[in-house]
Amino acid sequence: MMRRLLRGLWWFEATVCVITFLIASAMLMADVLGRELLGGGIFGAQRVAVWAIAIAGLVGFALVTAEGGHLRPKFLDSLLPEAIQRHMDRLADLVSAAICIGLGWYAFEFVYGSAMLGERGVAIPIVVWPIQMCLPWMFLSSALRYLAFATWPALKPAPPAGP
Repeated sequence: MMRRLLRGLWWFEATVCVITFLIASAMLMADVLGRELLGGGIFGAQRVAVWAIAIAGLVGFALVTAEGGHLRPKFLDSLLPEAIQRHMDRLADLVSAAICIGLGWYAFEFVYGSAMLGERGVAIPIVVWPIQMCLPWMFLSSALRYLAFATWPALKPAPPAGP
């Protein structure tokens, strides 16, 4: 069940990334075409593209967690006996989950404060808290994955092959 949940989460987040990249590309292309063909760009197109890329990058953090792609220091690996290495991997996942939960909590407080203040974008005066929700999402989504990896090590992807 957890494997299906994580796979569904991956597909949702990957879809968000693809859609936001498409939005950014379309907005930038429309802006350039407007400048070249019509003599003027499209108001707000560049800002929308920046927001879309920011969303893709933030959600991408969770996708990298899902693929086991985050960098980790390996210099201590040779100092630990192989018998406890599996336990150290689980401990590392639990510590990573705790860090992500803490950062997710603070990110949620940041977004909540932004919503309560009614903060708006500078270039395009829309409320920014819906865009900022990617911050707690990425941390809490990654925390869920780290907790799943610690609980069911078979779910953890193999680390990417090095150069």
